[in-house]
Amino acid sequence: MLDIRSKIVLRYLIKQCYEGSYKIIEIDDIISCLPQKYGADRESVKQIVNHLASTDYISVKYSDEDVYCLSALPFGRQYVESEEEQEKKSKKLKSVARGAYIALFFIALLGAFLGTLIYNILF
Repeated sequence: MLDIRSKIVLRYLIKQCYEGSYKIIEIDDIISCLPQKYGADRESVKQIVNHLASTDYISVKYSDEDVYCLSALPFGRQYVESEEEQEKKSKKLKSVARGAYIALFFIALLGAFLGTLIYNILF
């Protein structure tokens, strides 16, 4: 399981390295893909890239002080695709649950109204 920073970097690298080709990417480009709130610096990006390489999400052909030559591996692509699929399913489930909640609220309201109406008619 990857943390949020690693997921963002992996998604960025997969977008850059299409069809399994190696691409030269600068560390500054990777830093710029991360939101400011994570406070990414060169050392943290190097750790993230090394972790992704050691867990076979990406393949690093060579690295320099400012540059990486890397490619996304099929395992990394599969991980990102499954994450995106889970996000779509959870959004759909949330919308269905929201609709069911609203429908049940109005059904309960109708039931309370009918119960009160019947009570007032009988007594």
